Amino acid sequence: MARRKTPETRPARRSGRIEAAKVVQQAVLDGQVFIDPDVSARTLTDSVCQNRVKKPKRFRRPQQRKGCRLLNKLPGEIRNMIWHYAVGQGTITVTSSGPGEPALLKTSKQIRRETQSIYYRANEFLVEIIDYDGAALTPFARQRNHNSDPKSSCKILMLGDPSWSNLMRWCKDISQTWCALVPVLEQKRARCSCGRHPDDPDDDVAEGMFRIAMELKWKVGWATVEKVLEGAHQALIARSDDWA
Repeated sequence: MARRKTPETRPARRSGRIEAAKVVQQAVLDGQVFIDPDVSARTLTDSVCQNRVKKPKRFRRPQQRKGCRLLNKLPGEIRNMIWHYAVGQGTITVTSSGPGEPALLKTSKQIRRETQSIYYRANEFLVEIIDYDGAALTPFARQRNHNSDPKSSCKILMLGDPSWSNLMRWCKDISQTWCALVPVLEQKRARCSCGRHPDDPDDDVAEGMFRIAMELKWKVGWATVEKVLEGAHQALIARSDDWA
């Protein structure tokens, strides 16, 4: 016995009825349907619905993929080996413009907890500070101090020209932030290659400002520290116009 065809019914939802009415209106405007004055709008809508009027497809939310639990089932030792191969890059050059943390650390909270300390401990960082803008690298110093140990390698390379405004922002971070980036004051760049001037005088200036900021750290507010540094700035301008 053949299956009986289910009769088409009028849309039950208000949105379906509105959509069907729009289709009828557009068909009338296109000249494809001629309205009989004796036929009501509801009857005409029902007739269109019986002709299987389909709603236009709309943009739908993409189906959420289920997370892969394969890595979570592996022992912790094996996962650590995988993370070492994934984030271990040897020597990484860090500047104010990047490169930033690997994309793997942003995958999920669990992966970030497991890989962040490995990233900062397994790699050596060469930090390039341009124009004494060390404050731009305070977020890097904060993450590194939180996730690494004192044995991890981090070298700071001073590049560029003197900038008093950048140096003041750097000193402000040193005096107010426990994890600010502070260079090793004993390791300064050479002034020239002749050997007669072993230290760059601009680095000597920065060293003096860093020592003032660290000496007054947590003892007085930044307004007081800034006044002390500005007094030294006036004497510095008389010596060199580069710091003006």
